[in-house]
Amino acid sequence: MNTTKTSLLSLLSLAVFICFSTTLVHAGKFIDDRGVEFNFDGKPKLATRAATGALSLYRMGARDEITTIWGLWSIRGSDLDINNPEAGSRYPDADPSVEEVNWLHTKNNMSPSCYTNPRGCFRWDNTSMVELFAEEIDYILVIDNGVDSGIKGITNITGIPVVFVDTFFEDNTGCRSLDFEANKTQCYGRSMIDIAKRIEELALAIGIDVDTTRIEKDKELMCAAAQNFTDTMKQKQEEGLRVMTSINAIKKDSVTGADFFEIRTIDPVALWVPRTLEELGMPILHHDHGSLTLEDISTRVTGDEFFVECPNGQLSEDCNDNTLYPVDFWLWDSRSYLNVIGNPAIAAIFPDKAILAGQHWHYARNDGPLSYHAIYRMLSEMTSRLAVAKRLHDPTDCSPVDPKTAVTLNIGGGLDRNEFICYNEDLIQKEYLQGCAAVTSLESASSEEDASGSASTSISIMIYLISSVLLLCSIW
Repeated sequence: MNTTKTSLLSLLSLAVFICFSTTLVHAGKFIDDRGVEFNFDGKPKLATRAATGALSLYRMGARDEITTIWGLWSIRGSDLDINNPEAGSRYPDADPSVEEVNWLHTKNNMSPSCYTNPRGCFRWDNTSMVELFAEEIDYILVIDNGVDSGIKGITNITGIPVVFVDTFFEDNTGCRSLDFEANKTQCYGRSMIDIAKRIEELALAIGIDVDTTRIEKDKELMCAAAQNFTDTMKQKQEEGLRVMTSINAIKKDSVTGADFFEIRTIDPVALWVPRTLEELGMPILHHDHGSLTLEDISTRVTGDEFFVECPNGQLSEDCNDNTLYPVDFWLWDSRSYLNVIGNPAIAAIFPDKAILAGQHWHYARNDGPLSYHAIYRMLSEMTSRLAVAKRLHDPTDCSPVDPKTAVTLNIGGGLDRNEFICYNEDLIQKEYLQGCAAVTSLESASSEEDASGSASTSISIMIYLISSVLLLCSIW
């Protein structure tokens, strides 16, 4: 493709991006996920959660607007040293860069007691920390799941308004009330791109000098990673591979004192990473077994219960064929993943085929950034890990349902135990792939042109497409 056509493709992509962004929200006005309307004026000073809020907005251009942060800077289970970020961490696909860590160091910290605790830190230390920095905070941006009781009364105490972006549920009528409570019968799980788009809307409304060049590049990276991931998932589904998202713990038997391994099932219905992966075609096993409430979905399963044919207390590879869940690849939450990686004792207390084969990885559970670049990083690493994984158990049938409909409503947990959604290209989360196919087809078409003059026709078509996009944008 020649330089002229490459430039025109870039212009078309930018026109789509500008149109998409400007139609999302009116500058200065933002309706949060409780339905509360805000009209931002000037350059407000903001407090927000360090990784999920601040780092997401940083990728979109925020700098001095964020004055104050709280919570963990990395994801749980990380060994990132925030005083020596150049050393890296065990989770480079999810942790902040050196540049981002240095930026966070310039902010007021309302979680001095826990912000480096790898077990997790989601709250400011206490209300007095908010009061201490109140003069530097016009709005508290809660980009979270809304379950922290500390946010409910903070406005009454400090007078600082709370702006809420839901990381669990889509902004569906009847889902969230003004006090952040969720009516789960009306709530649908949100994927990462759903949240990233809301954060972008917020950035535009606040008046942040949005870095359109960086956002556009991040979206292109995300788009390519999503396409690669979903293509890989199509192949893995054809091979019969199944994935399970879970939390684990190593505990001691109260009678014998012996160590035992316990998993806690987590359905991919209200966690943004599993939700994202399932909407792009990952065959994730659901765990529910006829439960009716969200609280009943999570089931604790010991090694003795998991390996159906092993005698109690006598787990081994000799009896590990028949399991409660036919897991070919494990996704552990990043904190409990530390019990699995580099632990030679795990084989004795949980001799699972996927663990023994090294077919496992981590996912960030309700922490880490939510930006287009974060999605790109996560999907790229997931693709490389899953691409080489093999089916280890007998195949089972998938369920031909839409991952974006009521079958995956949180109440009841969606599908039943060991069911997983079939790969269906028509039902893939299209927002992740928006523009990918169009650009690819345009590039393919241009490569088939001969050098005798068809290029000028292509350029005319491109100019027409750009004009059409901008016209549609003005109509919207």
